[in-house]
Amino acid sequence: QVGLETPVTDLWCVSMAALLVAVVLCRVAAAQDWAAIYESHASPDPRRLNNLPDGFEINETLNGSIPLTIVPSWDIFLGFSDKKKYIKGRMSIATIYPEEAAVFVTNPENMVDVLNFGSGSGDINVMSSLKIWDPKSGKTATTVSKTYVGEFSQSNFPYNLSCYPFDVKTVRFQIGLQKPCGIFYRLNLGCAGEGARQVRTWEDGTVRTCAWPVNSSYVGFDWEEFRCELHNNATLDCEMTGTRKWSTLLQTYLWPSIVYGLMGFQAFALGVKLAMPRVATTMLALLSLTSLRNQVIALLPGSGSTSWMEEYFLIAISFMFLNLVGHAASFHLDAIGRHHTQKMVNKFNLWAMLCFFILVVTARLHVRNCPVIEPAVTLTMTLLMILVTLSVLIFLVWYHRSAFREAGRQLTHQMEEVLQKGPSGHQPHPDNV
Repeated sequence: QVGLETPVTDLWCVSMAALLVAVVLCRVAAAQDWAAIYESHASPDPRRLNNLPDGFEINETLNGSIPLTIVPSWDIFLGFSDKKKYIKGRMSIATIYPEEAAVFVTNPENMVDVLNFGSGSGDINVMSSLKIWDPKSGKTATTVSKTYVGEFSQSNFPYNLSCYPFDVKTVRFQIGLQKPCGIFYRLNLGCAGEGARQVRTWEDGTVRTCAWPVNSSYVGFDWEEFRCELHNNATLDCEMTGTRKWSTLLQTYLWPSIVYGLMGFQAFALGVKLAMPRVATTMLALLSLTSLRNQVIALLPGSGSTSWMEEYFLIAISFMFLNLVGHAASFHLDAIGRHHTQKMVNKFNLWAMLCFFILVVTARLHVRNCPVIEPAVTLTMTLLMILVTLSVLIFLVWYHRSAFREAGRQLTHQMEEVLQKGPSGHQPHPDNV
């Protein structure tokens, strides 16, 4: 009986060992098969894109890409806002595509969009399609126009207001294909319409840059032309450059501020005994300049570089404060009987401080190097004001030389009193002399 159990036990052990070896071999084979499958899927697949979620892929394949010819145009100016950084108007996009373009997408024209249009889909209108003949391919093509009426945001583009209102502004529009349509379609720029001009072309002769004339004044700018450039197969960049009409802002804000500023300096022409009119005139100028500055700030964005006009109002307000300090000094000098010095302070605040104010304003304008004003003009103005300021200072010192003598005598008298009092600050006793 023991002899029978031993062969059975050996047979059972051998069977278990064989089963274990088979399992190991199956696992190795399975791992090799899965590795081969993984390697096959690791190769690039044109249907898989980064624009799609994991596990999704395009169901169709295509050798090459289908051209979509885009003809953009800017039709109407409706508004412009520096504070909100947008231009408002109407833009049209004509899309021309061959018949095979509708195989993958039902309405290929909807694949083209203005990326920085911010008014919403309610202001996008799609016109009726029109069948046309393409002599190059010998096939029928379709053209469809879309209109965008509303605000085109400029927040994603450089927006510099440091020279406001003496600045040049470039507004941009970005036209692109909806992702992942770049697999099947590519954008071409069509240069057509009234006054269209080819600026640059690619090596194969296709249009790279096209310009359409504007040459008109709208929404506070003198616009030059509407220009579009093909950035790549999926993006088209358009822009317009306009020079701000600063004369309107000069009449509305700058000229009244100049009048208020002169009024604040002219208060020193009043007699020193007219304390209330002098202070009231300067305070009225200060409040009026502050009100104008608040109106200008309401037109500009809250962030970004400080514009020249904002800096101009800050300088004007600061000089009005210095005028109040000058009034206080004049009243004090008159009260203590130093009439010659009081007259000199009056003249200094009336003429010298006015020259200093104009000098600082012109110098800050020259430093900003604004494109509308030639640097030679601002440099000449700054040098001229330096010469005028020095001349005024020299004349005031010569004209009021008696005041300087009075101030010198007063200073000498105070020094003698200090020396006579001694180190303790009291008059020395005669017995101790």
